[in-house]
Amino acid sequence: MSSMPLMIDLNDKQIVIVGGGKVATRRATTLVEYCSYVHIVSPTITSELQNLLENGHLTWSKKQFEPQDIKHAYLVVIATNQSDVNDYVKASLSYGTLLNHAADAKAGDVTFPSILKRGRLTISVSTNGASPKLGSQIISTLNDMYNDNYETYIEFLYQSRQYIKELTIEPSRKQRLLQQIVSDEYLDEDKQLEFMRWLQSQAEDKGSCDI
Repeated sequence: MSSMPLMIDLNDKQIVIVGGGKVATRRATTLVEYCSYVHIVSPTITSELQNLLENGHLTWSKKQFEPQDIKHAYLVVIATNQSDVNDYVKASLSYGTLLNHAADAKAGDVTFPSILKRGRLTISVSTNGASPKLGSQIISTLNDMYNDNYETYIEFLYQSRQYIKELTIEPSRKQRLLQQIVSDEYLDEDKQLEFMRWLQSQAEDKGSCDI
């Protein structure tokens, strides 16, 4: 059965990565973008992980894995190249703890998709283990389609939606306004500013005017 895509808030959750090599580095680099507590358990770590450590993005236990290391973890990432250690970590999981097994996706219940992020916009692609390289290629294509301008545009859509929700106009009129700004012309920042000024004037006038 295919995995179901979900968006999960990890901000206040404890994430433990067992391993300090290249795979652990990739996982940590992704996770620190979304959560405030990422902990590494490994005798050694890469220079990239060291940089994240020094910048306060994660913590590190310089040691071999022990079961207590993941006692309170919400998500555990197994990222070592030692099968016996990997098996030991999995056997030590508490009931209900989420697991990402980097070497054996089917052994866990969480996978990491390829991700494109533009501010509030997140696009993820997964091939359910068939070809992570294809997922990366698709993200590369999407990267050209949804360039850096989309970060500003998505923020504009968010702010506009907050204003529109507060307008004292018919729900159908609100829906037309929301549909109106989901068009290429509003990728232009001048057009965004013009619409925001109009929305602000509508808020002041109780939504009585037309654009």
